[in-house]
Amino acid sequence: MLKLKSILFFTGVLMTNSSERLIYSLLATFSLSLSIFFKKQILSMDKPAIELIIQFMIIAALVLSFNLFLFQRKYIVKIKYFKQNEILAILLANILLLAAYLFTTFGLDYTTSINYSFLSRSSLIFTSILAFFLLKEQMYFGKIVLIICFFVGIYLITTGGKIITPQIGDMLILVGSFFLSYTSIVQKKLHKNLPPELICWGVITSGAILCIFASFFLNVNVFNFNNLAIIFLVGLTEALIILFMNKAIRVANVTYYTMMNMLVPVINGIMGIMLLNESINLIQIVGGVILLISGILVQKLRA
Repeated sequence: MLKLKSILFFTGVLMTNSSERLIYSLLATFSLSLSIFFKKQILSMDKPAIELIIQFMIIAALVLSFNLFLFQRKYIVKIKYFKQNEILAILLANILLLAAYLFTTFGLDYTTSINYSFLSRSSLIFTSILAFFLLKEQMYFGKIVLIICFFVGIYLITTGGKIITPQIGDMLILVGSFFLSYTSIVQKKLHKNLPPELICWGVITSGAILCIFASFFLNVNVFNFNNLAIIFLVGLTEALIILFMNKAIRVANVTYYTMMNMLVPVINGIMGIMLLNESINLIQIVGGVILLISGILVQKLRA
């Protein structure tokens, strides 16, 4: 264990901001892909969406609390020095995150999976616009071209070249994607004074507390432990997503992080082929190649 800690510390010292943003963004992207995969598995077993959200939020809060109080103790003392505006920002991020989960989950019930897969990636547009106005991030020609390339790749890999037919739930998904983008903007602002470990712990823990209260009003049985292993994996991956996301946006802009998240369909496609025997057509392969090339080019963006 001591040797492992030494290696991690040594690696952390040598990593530049450029390599940090790449590594943490890829870890968050991979965690997001796993979370989507596990969610699909549990929802296919007729698990109520609200029950799943509440349970994985509680598990994610426990995981992040375990990480903070056992492995990141140096940050615990900072909790009592939270400023009022920081507490309000954490609560805002928590509410936005829960709203994003609710809108996208219920939106999926009123639209097709193809529409959902494509529209949920609209967070790239929302994030770019919000970051430009609220974080004063630069918007230049090269970045705009990459955003367009990402969307072409996303469209091809998620739709297989099919024309999207508008559905009632599409608007819910777009609203949820906007809330998710706004969540990352709020958390980015918190990095001026707080470490990533405290930010993600505060957002998820406050969200879990709110979920517990909501479960009483919604009459949700949070102690339904059927398929507990998969539910735990969803909670674990959600905890890793927000942890690695905050570590990434600490050293990079949120547009860069969101662009790297566009690689999720590629990873999910590979997992679907290998684990679920899903098929893929030539158009989707072209879309995947475009996304991979865009992912390589995005490394040239200024952080």
